[in-house]
Amino acid sequence: ARGRISGGRLPLTVGLGTCLVTPQGVREQVALGIEEGYRVFDTAQRYQNENGLGDALRGAFARGLKRSEVFVTTKVWPSNYGFEACINSVENSLAELGLDYVDCVMPHWPGVGDQPRFAAKNKQLRQETWRALEYLKRVGRVKQLGCGNYNRRHLEELLSFAQIKPTVNQFEVHPYNARVDLVQYCQDHGIRVNSYSPLGGKGNQGQVTDQLLADPLLQRLGEAYGKTPAQVILRWHLQRGLTPIPKGSSRAHLHENIDVFDFEPSAADVAAITALDR
Repeated sequence: ARGRISGGRLPLTVGLGTCLVTPQGVREQVALGIEEGYRVFDTAQRYQNENGLGDALRGAFARGLKRSEVFVTTKVWPSNYGFEACINSVENSLAELGLDYVDCVMPHWPGVGDQPRFAAKNKQLRQETWRALEYLKRVGRVKQLGCGNYNRRHLEELLSFAQIKPTVNQFEVHPYNARVDLVQYCQDHGIRVNSYSPLGGKGNQGQVTDQLLADPLLQRLGEAYGKTPAQVILRWHLQRGLTPIPKGSSRAHLHENIDVFDFEPSAADVAAITALDR
């Protein structure tokens, strides 16, 4: 899957997530990931590891990888919402990453808090922050604008005022949380879905990865296709048109997660996995 992907739409492939990974861990995992064929990388200001991703990319560029071959997403934390604060945040992220532009930037969450008293302030901040992202796109610092954890209400609001429409919405998706309605809404509006915790959120509170990988249906399908349950799940994301961003702590994991392009579950099997939704 080589070739120019940078600056365009989020590619339909398996990317690499870095949430809860140290900068040194990111350096190592991204370097290995590039060798294994990963070209889509996800970070965030909040993860405090953008510099680790930047270091790994610099090393890869020195060895001949082209900037145009990778797609990098980062995010703005709610404490940096607002016009000036958002611009400063993205410029800081670019400095940490050592990049002239980032492929996609998104507000990490719709607001600073979900209590009713924050509602009006959040709406104002969402608009100001989006205006800042539109400005950054116009001046070439950002190529695509995305949203983090926006539900349908937030997307409807955004589409009502955005001069530049979002092209990505990143939210949690896995077979026990299939998000059928939100995925459909995004796809109806030309918004790519970037699915985090695609294997159930291992390492997070409330993770269901261990349950998912032991799920009888996923085990049975894995045997049928000669693949692991994790590979079946990641392929399910791709079949639905989603770009999953699993983490991978070892070369073996990294290899397993991206080795999903030599089989294709049937539509009935995809539907059966989706029906695991709780």
